[in-house]
Order: sequence, then C-alpha cells, then structure tokens
Amino acid sequence: MIKKNGKLVEVINCEKLFVVGDIHGDLSVFQEIVKIVNEEWRKSSDVLLLFLGDYADRGDYGLEVIEGLKELIEKHPTKVVALKGNHEDYDENGNPKFRPSDLIHEVVSKRGTWHEYFKRNLSQFFSSLPIAAKYRSILFVHGGISSKVKSLEDLMFPSKEIEEDILWSDPFEGYGEYPNPRGAGVLFGKDITDKVLSLLSANKLIRAHQPQKAINGVFEEHGGKVVTISSTRVYNGKAALLEIHGNVIKVRHIL
Repeated sequence: MIKKNGKLVEVINCEKLFVVGDIHGDLSVFQEIVKIVNEEWRKSSDVLLLFLGDYADRGDYGLEVIEGLKELIEKHPTKVVALKGNHEDYDENGNPKFRPSDLIHEVVSKRGTWHEYFKRNLSQFFSSLPIAAKYRSILFVHGGISSKVKSLEDLMFPSKEIEEDILWSDPFEGYGEYPNPRGAGVLFGKDITDKVLSLLSANKLIRAHQPQKAINGVFEEHGGKVVTISSTRVYNGKAALLEIHGNVIKVRHIL
C-alpha cells in the first residue's frame, strides 16, 4: 500500500520492494526490469516497484522509457512509484533546468514539435512526480539531502531550495556541507547524513544521481548508510536493481 502526502510517498507495507536507479534512456534495461517485476506480480500482488528518477537523456531511448513508464503507472497505479530526478526538472514552458537536454532533440526527431509534445504529454506528468519516498526506516530520493531538511513535512511540502537539494545533492566521504560543483544542491558529509536521517526516523538513504560512482551497479558510503544505485549501462557500467524483502536488501544485476 502506498500513501502520497504532498511530494512524499510512504510505503505502508509490502511483501517486496524493487528499487530502480537512473535509467537515462537505456530501453533494454527498462524492459528487463519490467519483465522481472511482471514475473513477481504473477506470484504476488503485494510487490511494489520504485523508480528514483532520471529516465531520459544520455541514452538513445529516453522518450520510449518515459512513455513506457507512464503506461506502466497507468496500468498499475498502486504498484508503481516514480520519483522526480533532476532530468525531469522543467519549468511550465518546457525549458529544462539542466543542460543539455537530449530528450528535447529526441522528441523533435521522433514526435515533432517539442513544446506541443511537452504540454500534452510531459508537463503534468513531471510536475506530479514526488521527490521522496519512505519505507520502514529507509529514505529514497534521487539526489540527496541537506541540513535544510528538518522533518518529513519538509519533504511533503518542500521549499524550492529543499526540492533542489533533494534532486541535485551528492554525498562525500567527509564532514560538513558545501556547495555542489554541479551548480545546484550541496555536497553532504557523514554528519549531515546522521543528523537528517535521525530527524526523519530513518537509518539508510538509497539514492541514484551518480551512475559513474555506482559503476558496478551499487556503491555504499557513510558507513553503509548511503547507497547509490545505477540501473543504466549508458556510462559503461553495470545496471542493477535492489530487491528489499523485510530487512534484507539484495542486489540483482541486469544481464
């Protein structure tokens, strides 16, 4: 069961939770993930699928991934949750808040005019995406956290600054908080992880946003409290899927 409170999704209970990192237009990985989860749904209806954002750009089939994701959500609205990543961060006129946007060129070549397609198919979808999810003591976001986050309400009804931090921030193996070289969000150290997770009654952060860091599919830091997962091969790394069953987290590589 999922409960949406503003821009935070709470997973109340499920038998198994699958977590997907950045896809970035890797259609073959997306299709394999759907196949795996469809097989699980045949066994039990109490299985949830959670995507952590960044569905397009860098790979060649971002448009097809997004259209496939929308179709999957429409078919299984209570079993699929898609979070917003920084590559879904557009203003109401279809202007990206990042560069470059390969999706724009994809849409123009495959579907025609960008602004018309965006208004009809993407604007409402992107704006409706939540920025965080919580299951038991695990927090899920696309990018990261910052010291601005004081409570779950900050994730339910985030300020523009907090939403930017959630979409763009990265962990580093040190202490403190610093401006992110990306130009948005922050770099957050071990102490920030400990403090924010404690305030949110969580003990682990699962995020995406850095497929180069998770070149082998997953990467752990901050004493195992921060886990980065990548579900794309477009950066020449391994694609992985997390399977959470009770208190056990398993890594499943996409072959």
